[in-house]
Order: sequence, then structure tokens, then C-alpha cells
Amino acid sequence: MSKRYTYLEHQRSGLAWMGLVSGLMMLAVAADRTAPIWVWALLTPCILICVLQIALRPSYGIDYSARSLSIFNGFSRRSLPLSRVDHLRLGADHATIVLLSGDEIMLPQQVLHNTIALIRETTDRGIPVRAL
Repeated sequence: MSKRYTYLEHQRSGLAWMGLVSGLMMLAVAADRTAPIWVWALLTPCILICVLQIALRPSYGIDYSARSLSIFNGFSRRSLPLSRVDHLRLGADHATIVLLSGDEIMLPQQVLHNTIALIRETTDRGIPVRAL
């Protein structure tokens, strides 16, 4: 068992880059033709949103430490103590953490890219793995 196991994938939207380029081109045309203020009011927020989407990258994955489990699902992070986890259930295209209370937490699809390591690290921490 390793002290810490982390598997993260950072996503970046290709559409944001295309939106930023097209928005900057429209902004250049608007500046060249001295566009009215309402055109600037429409273009500026769109460009700022594209820049924000490029700057903020959502992370999907899982992080095991000696005593806790963290699940990264986009822009959110959920941490659980390992003592609350009953088992990990694997399906053909999904993975679910089942808690002692019976609640189920779906893991992001990206954690299944490294299934063998996920199973190894989960069982090394004393959490049984069950398959459907």
C-alpha cells in the first residue's frame, strides 16, 4: 500500500479556445468599424467567460490517503473518512463507493481508466471490491 494514491484528470474545453479566438476577432472588427456601445456590451462578457473557462480547469478523479478518500468531480471535492466506506462496487462502465449507511457515491468516469491501480489501492486499505 502506498501512503497516498492520486489519480486526477484535468479537463480543458477546446470550445473555450475557439470561442475566445472568434470573440477576439469580432472585437477587432468592432474596434475597426467603431461599433456602438451595445456591441461592446455583448462581446465583453462572452470573452471574459471564455478566458475564465480556460483558466479554471475542472479535475476529475480520486485521492486516497492513509485515513481519507477524496473524490474530485469537476469543480467540487468531497472528502470521506475511510472508516465510513463499506465497499467499492465496480460495474462495466461505472464505479460506486457504498458507505456503511447504505448511501452510494458515484465516482467520476475517469477513475476507470486505471482500474487495476484503483482496485489495488482500495483493497490495500481494507475496503472490499465487488463487481456486478
